Amino acid sequence: MMQSTKLAIRLPRAFRASVALCAIALAIPAPASALQQFVVVRKTGQASSYTSHAKLTTGVQAACSDESVAFAFTVEPREGAVLELERGSAASRDVLLDVSLSCSSLSGTAVIPFDAGGGTAVRGTDYLSIPGMAVLDLSAALQNPGASAPVSASVRINVLDNPQAGSAAVTLSVVRREGSFQGQWPGGSPVVGAIPASNDPIVAVTIAGSVTIHDAAEIVPGIDRAASEISIATTEFCRGNGGGAGRAGCSATQRAADLIADPSTPIAVRDAATTVLENNLLAIAPDETTALAFIAPRLASGQRDNLAQRLTAMRGGDQGGRLSAAGLTVLSNGFPVSLSALPAILGVDDEESASNEEQRTLLGGTRLGIWINGTVGSSERDRRNANAGFDSDTWEVTSGVDYRFSDRFFAGAALGFSHLGLDFEDDQGSLDVDARSLHGYAGYSLPNGISFDGSLSYMRSDYAQRRTIELLALSADGTGYNSLGRDIARGDSTVNQYSGSLGMTWTYMRDTWTFAPQAQFSMLRTVYEAFRETGPSEFNLRYNERRGTGNSLSVGTYVDRAFATSVGAFRPYGRFLYFADRGKSKDLLAEFVLPNDNGSHTPISFSMNEPDRRYGTGELGLAFSRPIGTRTVDFNVGYMQMLSFADFDRWALRFDVRFPL
Repeated sequence: MMQSTKLAIRLPRAFRASVALCAIALAIPAPASALQQFVVVRKTGQASSYTSHAKLTTGVQAACSDESVAFAFTVEPREGAVLELERGSAASRDVLLDVSLSCSSLSGTAVIPFDAGGGTAVRGTDYLSIPGMAVLDLSAALQNPGASAPVSASVRINVLDNPQAGSAAVTLSVVRREGSFQGQWPGGSPVVGAIPASNDPIVAVTIAGSVTIHDAAEIVPGIDRAASEISIATTEFCRGNGGGAGRAGCSATQRAADLIADPSTPIAVRDAATTVLENNLLAIAPDETTALAFIAPRLASGQRDNLAQRLTAMRGGDQGGRLSAAGLTVLSNGFPVSLSALPAILGVDDEESASNEEQRTLLGGTRLGIWINGTVGSSERDRRNANAGFDSDTWEVTSGVDYRFSDRFFAGAALGFSHLGLDFEDDQGSLDVDARSLHGYAGYSLPNGISFDGSLSYMRSDYAQRRTIELLALSADGTGYNSLGRDIARGDSTVNQYSGSLGMTWTYMRDTWTFAPQAQFSMLRTVYEAFRETGPSEFNLRYNERRGTGNSLSVGTYVDRAFATSVGAFRPYGRFLYFADRGKSKDLLAEFVLPNDNGSHTPISFSMNEPDRRYGTGELGLAFSRPIGTRTVDFNVGYMQMLSFADFDRWALRFDVRFPL
């Protein structure tokens, strides 16, 4: 190709011959991009440029021997004449050009500017560019002809993310813009002139349309919901200006996405790429962290249930004259004996015991008592939508002191401690929780068997989460994959919970049977403090503070039957409750720890699964009371099973002991 202005002078025969040779060479089909551009500026101010995929050595020599030439220079791309950029992963590039002065017959300087343009790419939509220039010292060729060092020029191309571009590729070129020169001829005459621009591409640039990670996730059939949800944030994080751009995990995931979206990808490669993409997105997704919002209410309700055990025992202390100890009998040597005679049979009715101990109230011992109860259990939750599944073990202990101010009214205070150890399914990490709680409670009974109780509680829990992030990368041939390493994202959080409950029970006794229909309304407010993960992974997250409120209504019944023996009274019991919960699980809000180029952090909004709001519990157990002197020690043990809770199974062993003081 040749751009030339019409010459005003007749050129020497040798130069005309060299131009003819160049024209013949340029007539041969060649790539659109040039390896070298040769520019000749004549003393008349006219200029010509020649581009070729081969060096124009002969033409340069011929031009420089022509007395009508003021100066000449060559332009060559330093890193090749063809460049491909991709939206997202390779979003910017500095294109380096070497400009060499071939010859000069004047002293002065020449400014040679370059920029990007042309093609199908649209400036401001597909790309932005920063022009560059080279400044040539024209005097150098006079002092040392043919030995001038190249001068560097750089054009920066920034590729813009264009959501409308899809997978279509666009093109542009690095070209020479209009320049200028100024100086003096050997005789001292000043000269100023322009160097016409050329649209011949020095470097041909293609911006490949990139299929995003989210695009690929959308076309994978049956992809896990957690992987699908995190794909949008991962796409933003892995873009050219994102915090993860160019890192191994982002590059491996993007490569898998490109292969999935390419219709020509072989089936074996597509299958491997699908595995890599889904695995990496699941590893990045904070589906394990959603367990915090599921576990926290369960821990609070566990302590509340322990307290309810104690309230049940206290409500049974006064039955409004409906229960007489003498009405329960045992067999001793074949003869019926009243339960009221048990202290004498057991040898604990001596005068010393009677004089040293406070008189018992009804059946339950003295007015002041210390008690302890607890729960040991396990639970299992299946993976549900975007929330992780897990197995957990829990133990909860509650201990307190209460006082019966009258046969109708009692009040007390208690401390609780809970521990939960949880392992996420598929070896994806763990969660350990230590919780401490403080309770205040009271109750009042009416003569007709109806009683009311209430409690206020505060719980503070320390959560230690270990989230496994193991990313995969495709092998060189794309048919297999290997691990990029198993990183652990560690995060410690604190959860504060405030709750209150009101309950009502009607106790009805007939012979040795006790029936107690009951209802309870509870409210819970939970504050999840913000926390940040640490570890070697580029996909560590930091989580915003979250607040949640909820309430629960439970209705059910308690039933037992008393059997008196020579060692004490046994009461097999059953408790069955139905729960109707209300509340809203707000989305989990977080952001990647690594900042983007502009200092911001890529946000994440991850859906929280709504837990089952309608479920039940069933408990079967055995209570035992034994008089010791004028006191009675009570002991209960039971087995509890959660019923009809979708994708969640929980069981527990419970115990309760009261020691009258």
